[in-house]
Amino acid sequence: MISDFDLTLYLVTDSQMVPKTKTLAQMVKEAIEGGVTIVQLREKTTETNDFITLAKSIQQVTKKHNVPLLINDRIDVALAIDADGVHIGQDDMPLDMARRLLGNKKIIGVSVKSSGEAIDAIKGGADYLGIGTCFDTATKQVSEGDLRGPVGIREIWQAALDTGGDKPVRAVTIGGVNTYNAVHVLHCTRAQTPESRALDGIAVVSAIMAASDPRDAAKTLRKQINFALCESWLAKQQRLLRNESSRHAEATVRQAVVDVFTQVRISSSQRALIQHITNSVVTNDSANTCLALGGSPIMATSDIEQKDLAPAISALLINIGTIDQEHLKGMRAAMREAQLYNTPIVLDPVAIGASEFRKTLVHGFLRDFGVHVIKGNAGEIASLLDTKEVQMRGVDSLGSGFADPVAAVKALSLRYRCIVVMTGVVDYVSDGITTFSVHNGHFMQGCITGSGCMVGTSVATFVQAVAHQDPLVGALAGVVAINLAAEHAARRPDVKGPGTFRQAFFDEMYNIAPDDIHSEMQIRRLS
Repeated sequence: MISDFDLTLYLVTDSQMVPKTKTLAQMVKEAIEGGVTIVQLREKTTETNDFITLAKSIQQVTKKHNVPLLINDRIDVALAIDADGVHIGQDDMPLDMARRLLGNKKIIGVSVKSSGEAIDAIKGGADYLGIGTCFDTATKQVSEGDLRGPVGIREIWQAALDTGGDKPVRAVTIGGVNTYNAVHVLHCTRAQTPESRALDGIAVVSAIMAASDPRDAAKTLRKQINFALCESWLAKQQRLLRNESSRHAEATVRQAVVDVFTQVRISSSQRALIQHITNSVVTNDSANTCLALGGSPIMATSDIEQKDLAPAISALLINIGTIDQEHLKGMRAAMREAQLYNTPIVLDPVAIGASEFRKTLVHGFLRDFGVHVIKGNAGEIASLLDTKEVQMRGVDSLGSGFADPVAAVKALSLRYRCIVVMTGVVDYVSDGITTFSVHNGHFMQGCITGSGCMVGTSVATFVQAVAHQDPLVGALAGVVAINLAAEHAARRPDVKGPGTFRQAFFDEMYNIAPDDIHSEMQIRRLS
């Protein structure tokens, strides 16, 4: 089995996408100069002689740059030019036969679209897997049932790793992966192993082959891939820190919450810009919440302006409380741009259980873009978990909640590889490994419209400060800060009911201080 090849950025060629001003060899050369680490020559309709001629021209480029060249399907062509290996599909020559023809010094990759196919390929001695199809793609027809999404890709990857035995298991995913979703794909497909094993890389076609500048496209992809792998390492270190002794870890996190709160408040002269695409009921309250806590709100909803705004945005809050087609277009455009800049996204799936439209919408967001934080009440969390343990009526969660709330938030966090904040009488915050409960807050929050949406704003305002170091702490800071403000407001003598409470609530968001957070924070580590 060959192991000394780099799968980080895997280019699959398509000569139909090459502009008339360039040759395929020029496109491959520029892509390699931008960061491509391995090339697969795929020509489905080219005659054998022409295929060999083309393969030789590409091989001259790959050899010069010391990048492996694989041939798709055609073992005869690979043998004719002495290529570095082949990539075969489920309907091509059997793996054992390909190995006999090519020998043990050539790379053989296998396309798989299920756990069973992955296990068979690993047992058969494949050098790597091409797991697909992640997203819909214009390069080939893919049935809806064969679209796996990052969560489905992870399930196949996990099965492959569990089967690996004493052989190294390597894999990339393919299908609609590009600069806008590469980080999300690599983050969400990480397997649940002690080292949180990531895929070895991503395979792309049109993201480079259809680019006007393949060198620049490859550079951008490598930057995103490197960011994703670095982010995974940082997340691992933070988990290790929190998994020390329970007493020490809780004390560490308590101080970190104070530090994040202080950082955001001290930086108020250069406030983080928090973009809201939120419901019309709470737009004004959300903006005032953001300002009072130390952020700067921008309520930009048009899809037309998202590209211009994206470089300046520190966090994006998506709240589906009231949605129409224009807001939906703006949400998708904003999330797409946020992923390009690795901007943290907080998703509030308001009333997701009220309609199939909302459920389909949110699941699409999570599949296509991913988020850093999901914030919802028990009913919304239950809808995302596809359980009827907690019911909803409109935007409200009914009943006493989950029998095991810790298990619920951990399960959702692990499914989507994000922080989960579940609000209620007691709030729960989890990264899938560690879970905290927050016991601050006041019942008066439930007496005014939009208090849950304000929690989303608070989380976005604070999580942006540590989104790529420890988003769990950022989310905790957001929940603690707004709940303490509610406690302070409720005990003021001028508060007589919901109306005066709302006014006092904003005042106390503004007045809350680091010393208050330190002395009054009520959090408990539960796992």
